[in-house]
Amino acid sequence: MLNSKRLVLRALHPSDLSTQYLSWLNDGDVSRYLETRFLPQTMEALQSYWQNHRDDPANPWFAICLVEDGRHIGNIKLGPIQWLHRRADLSLFIGDKSCWGLGYASEAIGLVRDWAFRELDLQKLNAGIYAGNIGSRRAFEKNGFELEGTLRQEAVSDGSRVDVWRMGLPRSSWLSAS
Repeated sequence: MLNSKRLVLRALHPSDLSTQYLSWLNDGDVSRYLETRFLPQTMEALQSYWQNHRDDPANPWFAICLVEDGRHIGNIKLGPIQWLHRRADLSLFIGDKSCWGLGYASEAIGLVRDWAFRELDLQKLNAGIYAGNIGSRRAFEKNGFELEGTLRQEAVSDGSRVDVWRMGLPRSSWLSAS
């Protein structure tokens, strides 16, 4: 469990696999930049994905919950962790739209970033962000990530080819900012 003043990041429980969670994945606004958007999501698929990934040490996956009421508002995942190179990707989404724009994504990124560098001794964190997802880019930048490159026409979004920004944060930069 990782904690801040406003958030608790904890393991995803079976009870989190709710109709609300499923509605997030099938909401075009929420899933606009998620890979899950290409197929309608079902409860069976959600439960199967959780079952197959819940105990994977190379892909720690957390529910983002509010301290004030324990409400599950999204997820954050570190992985896959490349242990040989001591690096990992970081990805997240805030599914509860009433929580958008309140800094929860930045706060969750900071918690996982610090845990990854302090506890897991990772040396580099990366994130891939669809160009146009300004909110996500800002959340990562607030946590020290910098643009390392743009992958031109890397992905499909709304039927068009789009760029993907590659953001990165080496441990050395994190240490010097701490």
